[in-house]
Amino acid sequence: MEIHENDFILESISDDSNRFNLRFYKRVKKRDTGQFETELGDPLYGLTLSSALCRIAHHRVAKKYAEENITLRKFLKEYQAAYAEIVKLCRETLPENFDTGE
Repeated sequence: MEIHENDFILESISDDSNRFNLRFYKRVKKRDTGQFETELGDPLYGLTLSSALCRIAHHRVAKKYAEENITLRKFLKEYQAAYAEIVKLCRETLPENFDTGE
C-alpha cells in the first residue's frame, strides 16, 4: 500500500507490517537543461506511523522556511501547527480507540 500526498509518499513495508518507508519529493535542477524537476528523495526506512507523521510535520516546516533563519520559538510554533493539522486529519478519520503508537 502507498499513500501519496503532494509532498511525500508513505509506503507500507508489507501488507502485515506496521512499519513504513517515507520518501519526500524534492526539486532538482537538471545540469543539461537548467530547468527544475520534481524527484523523490532517498527513503527513510522502517518508520512507525507516529514517527513518519512527526517527520512529515518537520519536513513541511523546513521546506516553508528553507530560505530564511528562524528562531527556535517560531520553529516550535510552526511545527506544532503542522503536526496539529496532521493529527486533526487523523482524528477526523480514525476511530477513537485507534492506537497511533504514541
